[in-house]
Amino acid sequence: MEDKYSKYLQLSMNIFFVFVGFIVSLVAVLFALKYIMGALDYLPWFSYLFTIFIMMVPSVLFITVFVIYFKRTQFHPSPVVKWISIVLFSIALLGWVYCLIMDVVYFFKTGAREVGKYNSYNVVYLSASVAMIFLIGVLQALSTEKEKDWLEKRKENERVEPETLPE
Repeated sequence: MEDKYSKYLQLSMNIFFVFVGFIVSLVAVLFALKYIMGALDYLPWFSYLFTIFIMMVPSVLFITVFVIYFKRTQFHPSPVVKWISIVLFSIALLGWVYCLIMDVVYFFKTGAREVGKYNSYNVVYLSASVAMIFLIGVLQALSTEKEKDWLEKRKENERVEPETLPE
């Protein structure tokens, strides 16, 4: 029979080495990223690629969100709320597509690297989009019927008596 203390010592050492290995691998990854990013500074086209990526993030994010909500809204049970939501989502979607197109045109004309000059980073437009998503979500939630919890569903199932077989 093996000694309990040797098993405990082996387990403790394994946990310790896993912890040390995790720290060492984390430091190695951080150093690798530091040197890779330092090497990318020597590629002049990379800063433009990074600027294009940063410029497109809000527009692509909100366009995706509005398309998903637009598709989900088509199955909403209340027709009034459905049409209000579709109209507002369509307006917002067209606005974000316009912002994306204007930002891309502005970038290729000027090559500006400051995000404050792009329409996608307008604080009023960003906050209005987030507020609209939230308010329409609340409006849609209030216009749907209350979902039954598990206890109510179980009570309903118990009330339904099984059908009797014909004699």
